[in-house]
Amino acid sequence: MRKYLVAFLLLLLPSALALQIFEPEYNPKVIHPGDDVDLWVKVYNDNYNDNYEIRNLIISIEPYYPFELKQVNPKKGVCVVDQLDSGESYVAYFKLHVNENAESGEYKIKIHVSYYLVNKDSGDKYYYNYSKIFYLPVYGEANFIVSGNFSLVPAKTMVVPLTIKNAGKGKAKDVSVYVGYRLETEEVGSYSKTTVVYSTTISENNREIVPTPIPLNFSLIYPVGESKFYIPTLKPGESRTVLVKLYTSPKTFEGSYPLPIVITWTDESGVKRAELLYVGAYVKGDIILDVSNVVTSPKEIKPGDSYVRIDVTIANNGHAEAKDVKLKLITQEPFRDSWSNCNFKGIGNLLPGAIRTVSFYIDVDKYAEAKHYKLPLEISYLDPENNKHKELEYIDIYIKPKPLFEILTKEFNVSAGKDNTIKIKIKNIGNEKAIRVRISAIKTSGQPFDYPQKSDTIGTLYPNQTGVGALVVSVDKNAISKPYRITLEIRCAGDPDQGDDNVYVYQEPIILNVKRGSSSNILYILGLVVIILAVVIGGYKLLRKRKENEE
Repeated sequence: MRKYLVAFLLLLLPSALALQIFEPEYNPKVIHPGDDVDLWVKVYNDNYNDNYEIRNLIISIEPYYPFELKQVNPKKGVCVVDQLDSGESYVAYFKLHVNENAESGEYKIKIHVSYYLVNKDSGDKYYYNYSKIFYLPVYGEANFIVSGNFSLVPAKTMVVPLTIKNAGKGKAKDVSVYVGYRLETEEVGSYSKTTVVYSTTISENNREIVPTPIPLNFSLIYPVGESKFYIPTLKPGESRTVLVKLYTSPKTFEGSYPLPIVITWTDESGVKRAELLYVGAYVKGDIILDVSNVVTSPKEIKPGDSYVRIDVTIANNGHAEAKDVKLKLITQEPFRDSWSNCNFKGIGNLLPGAIRTVSFYIDVDKYAEAKHYKLPLEISYLDPENNKHKELEYIDIYIKPKPLFEILTKEFNVSAGKDNTIKIKIKNIGNEKAIRVRISAIKTSGQPFDYPQKSDTIGTLYPNQTGVGALVVSVDKNAISKPYRITLEIRCAGDPDQGDDNVYVYQEPIILNVKRGSSSNILYILGLVVIILAVVIGGYKLLRKRKENEE
């Protein structure tokens, strides 16, 4: 009898719970490690009794590895619904991040719901809570590394090993390795069709991207004989080594050369993919250290900039190891080191084909002329026989123009107790047009000044052009006669014709000499005399009274 009762109660459970949780929907549809996933969970009040409603519905998500919750709701991972009537549904929104190191598989998430089922007539409440587990598929991505430890000899054919490793987290199927190929768009038919090839959507009617052999007249190193190799499957962490015959042209100089390799495969979600990789092949030769790349931060360097970072990439394009490599950036006007020893770098040994990026820091003089400058970079190293070598490379630095101002009238006389109009003359000593030039006085507490007119617009100033702005300074009548230093702000915009949409703000000091009127000075002096006399007389009387008491 108890067995039948339990079965009957289980049949009634969905109606009693009154709430159904549907399969979550998510975007992107194909989830990869490192993705941020939008997740929607729909719940539905399927209670057929209209006298009941759901209140204080709490929907929460409990993610498991490799999912991590991201903040999108007021409370992380929790949605609260005040009321859900019979037949109504609600879609809760969550956001998950997939761990970058996740492997392919289906991973668990748990959806919790809790709520009160309330009788509208009687007000009786029944508390329910339950959870439901769902699984989301994660497709790891293959990441290929091609390596080869070999050297080549001009005018000879050599068999060299190439190792293809899947360093990613996803399995690759139908892997094809093309040595000496590149990716090109090619006609494949006369029909009109939109296809997806190697994760690239081709909207053209009859073209797709395919591996294509590089013509021999464009290659100094190229394969002889078999150049395509097929690998059925390459799981994460697995590698395969293929033997390739490579011919090196007799015209090849000593140095490093990139050997192009195209790899095509089908990923775990069934999408065809292709990637162009390069493996370093070199003919043994001299040490050739070159500056292969220079990047500055900020990209646009202007006069007055401080702590400008110059990232210099040094490449060894030769075929012998450079040892104990040292770099020194030699600064000269209008540049200077941002701090001591910041522009001397030791990068150790540099193997053939290797690159290293180092950072230098410089300050730019605010009066620097806008033009190209050549900064010397001293490179010293030892060759394999420990002979010392030193050479100079030059880094091109372009200083862009910007407005710069000089205050020509820096000192003014103002009268206490009055409104004083001062006319300030400024000059654009920079090398760029300034538009919407405006001057403003910055009020400082503790100074006896107010500014009925604290700003004035001068307009546009071309390089070497002057302009005048007027400010009204109200001086307190009790201000002490002395010089005061106030701060003047100069604000302008760059020249839009030169693509400069920056706003520049400068602050420079000016002097206000407060002068008091003659009557004010006399009254001030008389007041001081009266105070001094009162102090003297009072002191005299006090001293006399003490003597009388002593007698």
